[in-house]
Amino acid sequence: MTRAVDKIRIALANRGAGTAPVFATVEGGYFREQGRLEPELIPYQGHSRSLAALIAGEADFTNAVGPEVIMANRRHQGDAVIIASATSRSAQQVSARPGLTTREQLRGKRWGIVARNDADECSIAMAFERWGWDRNKDAEIVVVGSDRPRLDLLLDERRVDVAIMHAPEPFQAAKRGWTMVDAFQNSCAATTRRLMRQRPDTALRYVRACCRGVYHFRIDAAFGIAVLRKYTGETDTAVPEQTWLLFVRLMGGMMSPSIEGMRTASQVLLELGAIAQPIPPEVSIDLGVVAAVKREGYFATVLGLGSGASS
Repeated sequence: MTRAVDKIRIALANRGAGTAPVFATVEGGYFREQGRLEPELIPYQGHSRSLAALIAGEADFTNAVGPEVIMANRRHQGDAVIIASATSRSAQQVSARPGLTTREQLRGKRWGIVARNDADECSIAMAFERWGWDRNKDAEIVVVGSDRPRLDLLLDERRVDVAIMHAPEPFQAAKRGWTMVDAFQNSCAATTRRLMRQRPDTALRYVRACCRGVYHFRIDAAFGIAVLRKYTGETDTAVPEQTWLLFVRLMGGMMSPSIEGMRTASQVLLELGAIAQPIPPEVSIDLGVVAAVKREGYFATVLGLGSGASS
């Protein structure tokens, strides 16, 4: 008996490389391969809006980052949860306006962010802690908003000296004369606990499909670069190539959510004053779906990854 089409709505926060797991899964046909999942891609402007749509029930899945999931649940009394992670390491980089080429030159400068307590401000806080800087003294945080394209706002030298870039942005910024000064989670598949209760099989098939898409993206350079070129709209062939090389180094094998990554995200938000007390990682992640996929032998038989592959 043929399975009925299972329509899934996927909220897109952006068309950057962080969302490549979704795009690769669509382009590889892996959603349809998983029991006729039929994806509808719905664009939003930024993670705060895509996660709000997820929590409101306007979408079934989204690709997100750890701190934004925590903040979205707090703002909307939501139950968003990370069920898989393509990268558990940061892919962000620091780009500075022309004339600034060293880390020390960034001290005291204007750091642009789209919104307070977003993933970029968390990255700034983590970088300053690593560098031994005081973010209250060594940076002026400038909120640029989201009324125009993100890159145009962050590269406005009248307002911003330094910004956190997400691939392919560092390479696009370099074309405008900005310099990559330093590289600092994460690309995560998120849904709601409500959907996991009501449609557990859909969540399982979604993760299976995304694992297949990420694996194809990682091992097939031509495919990965073509996906990036199509969805970012970048016409300079060097930019998707550089972006693919950056991201393929960060992607893991089995895509298990990072407990330590979410603990760090919570701690940074606490230090920023965005939350009053730490949020336990298990509130925002669910390890069960990837574990179920692993028990099926999916990673070993379909992706060719042994049982000891890294997550």
